[in-house]
Amino acid sequence: MAALQNVGIVGGGQLALMMAEAASRIGLVVEVLAVHPDDPAARIVPRTTIGDPGDGAALRELARRCEVVTFDHEMVDPAVLRDLESEGFVLRPGARAMAVAVDKERQLEVFGRLGLPVPPTNVARSLDEVAAAIAAVGGTAVLKVATGGYDGRGVLLGATADSATEWFPDRPVLVQPEMDIDAEIAVQVVRGVDGQMATYPVVRTVQHNGMCAVVQVPSGLDPGIERAAVEMAMAIASEIDVVGVLAVEFFIVDGELLLNEIAARPHNSGHITIESTCVSQFENHLRAVAGHPLGSTELVVPAAAMVNVVGSSCGGVGYGPLPTDVAVHLYGKQPRPGRKLGHVTATSESVVDATERALRAARTLENGASTP
Repeated sequence: MAALQNVGIVGGGQLALMMAEAASRIGLVVEVLAVHPDDPAARIVPRTTIGDPGDGAALRELARRCEVVTFDHEMVDPAVLRDLESEGFVLRPGARAMAVAVDKERQLEVFGRLGLPVPPTNVARSLDEVAAAIAAVGGTAVLKVATGGYDGRGVLLGATADSATEWFPDRPVLVQPEMDIDAEIAVQVVRGVDGQMATYPVVRTVQHNGMCAVVQVPSGLDPGIERAAVEMAMAIASEIDVVGVLAVEFFIVDGELLLNEIAARPHNSGHITIESTCVSQFENHLRAVAGHPLGSTELVVPAAAMVNVVGSSCGGVGYGPLPTDVAVHLYGKQPRPGRKLGHVTATSESVVDATERALRAARTLENGASTP
């Protein structure tokens, strides 16, 4: 099968931006379907169309112009993707993988078929079912919308029957008990059109208000835990026939792995690969979807840490002065509280030093008064 050169990206966010940057290094041409002209990728990609990714006509037009279409988010109707595939357009990942990635209930079904461990979970479809499920786990629980949630949105921590009444989104909700989590980790698998797979080193993630805040490599965890996580991630990638990057997130509870969720695209937990590995998740995603050989996922530094730069409500009104001892990636977004504005990555001989430097740089950016 001949390798492709022209890739359409659905979505104009920071993932599309970093895919476009990677594409320029390996000679691929990308086109972007963005919602707004000031979306991060739309600001730098000449071949950008402004349109609604939920609009089948806009997606079809992108697919007509490009040899293959990929995604920087999952907020696309799987039925539209199935229609496009039936018309002969090439989507990677395909409609089947995207239908699983967009729906946490379907993810649970896949994990169950594979016999993989998950937290105790009830799927509730009404407020009465939510209240009963919360009562069954002791009166408080973690609620997650099955579809449409991201970056902590669509998650209610410490939920009670009363708080769930105000929050309930009128669609299926996953109800899970509150757990004492030892650690959270993530694995990025990249899978080619021919089924070849490569895996990135396991990373440890730190969450804040349901959003990834810090990513560290090496994870510092038992190698047996890491091997088990990689094997599970590879099994899921094969089961849903994903092409491109699959990010798989895990909880570690009482020393045991429990699957959290997946994303069939480059992922925040993989941004660290830009500076820490031979070939980043963004380049390898494009290599995979365009049918090129996969690049090395080996670490090229002893340790690294990535910290997200997030809009603050505590005095920071824009980007501060650029730090000089970390790699800075700013997305060109207008600052607002809770919005991811960029990330920084520090490399070092130790995870502790890298984390300290990355945190210091991120806080400098968040608390500054200058604008991009």
